[in-house]
Amino acid sequence: MDQISKSIPLVIQEVYLRTFLNSAAITQLNINENTPDPRGGKILKTANGKVSGIVEGAGGVAFIAAKLPLPNPQEWQENVKTYASYLNQLGITAWYDAGGRGIDERHYHAYQSLADQGKLTVRAFYTTMQSPSNPEEVDKVLLEVSAQKPFQGSDFIDNIGWGESLYGPATTTLLSSDYKVQSQNMEQVRRLIKAIASKGLMLNAHVEMKNAIDAYLDEYEALNKEIPIKGLKWSFSHVDQISIEQINRMKKLGMSVGLHCRPLIQGQLMQNVHADYSKTMPPFRMVQDSGITWGLGSDATAVTTANPFYNLDFAVTGRMVNGKKINYQSVTREEALIAHTRNNAKFLFQENNIGSIQPGKYADLLVLNKDYLTVPITEIRNLFPVATMVAGKFVFMK
Repeated sequence: MDQISKSIPLVIQEVYLRTFLNSAAITQLNINENTPDPRGGKILKTANGKVSGIVEGAGGVAFIAAKLPLPNPQEWQENVKTYASYLNQLGITAWYDAGGRGIDERHYHAYQSLADQGKLTVRAFYTTMQSPSNPEEVDKVLLEVSAQKPFQGSDFIDNIGWGESLYGPATTTLLSSDYKVQSQNMEQVRRLIKAIASKGLMLNAHVEMKNAIDAYLDEYEALNKEIPIKGLKWSFSHVDQISIEQINRMKKLGMSVGLHCRPLIQGQLMQNVHADYSKTMPPFRMVQDSGITWGLGSDATAVTTANPFYNLDFAVTGRMVNGKKINYQSVTREEALIAHTRNNAKFLFQENNIGSIQPGKYADLLVLNKDYLTVPITEIRNLFPVATMVAGKFVFMK
């Protein structure tokens, strides 16, 4: 990276596996051989003990993200305008941001400022995520939950609840198959979900492995007897190893499922870890046939492309970016489209406003270069909008 620039700080994140820094970034972020390894991460050193410029692990990614300097308000607004314009060109009119490592309310101020000025060209809805890593941090998060007031924004930018990684030690990792449920960790999950339910907040929880799904459902069912959660629009994200029995338990609680096209890029890594099980991860067809409400998404630009036509293509064909078929739970193109539009609007509390073209709803729509419903399925990923409209105004025209 120093060959690219020795003077301008450069940081590149590789999914949630590691972060790369050039020498200028290492200096500016004040990282040296005496900097302790972050929780859940490792600062790699060279043979002579110097900082290598590679920080490993999800904890390392969070550590670097939290240290990155924030631009001034005007620069930040320009950045957001550029990003929103890029999303409009891809065909995005709205999205749900589940928060992330090193992210807090400051990161949404530029979106709010642009929305106030009528200059935000994409609808951004988000949840608060803190992912505490020990009981003491949970104590602090509980205070934040008690003060949480969602739905104070607008139909262009709004905080809609709480998510995604509830408690760090009780969070599964896609590229690992050895997750163990531990009672002390689920005790902290219990404290958090009770506080969230008491405030009447929406909750989206990151759960992937079968044993974790069971453990979370046990806690949710016990809580529901004390504080009914049906109607709060609680959901699980990812659920790569979910069973039909677990889906039926979720349906009784009024829950929904968010499935994400992570194998589009990580499919071979998943196969290396989960072997044949990876062929049904995520289980699009089983979830569709179960009748539970489900939404289709990318799981953010750090994981897969934001291009919705790649997501639709993957749900329909199961192909990775290199063309290799990796998923055998395909749905029809109509089912995928409904999940990516009409169903996704429900997760945002916007089903009466967006997600389908109907009288009384906002004019958020795309004009495509070809007909999504008739092109050969191998060409779905090559579709693109020639025009994108948000709130009745064209925000992109090719």
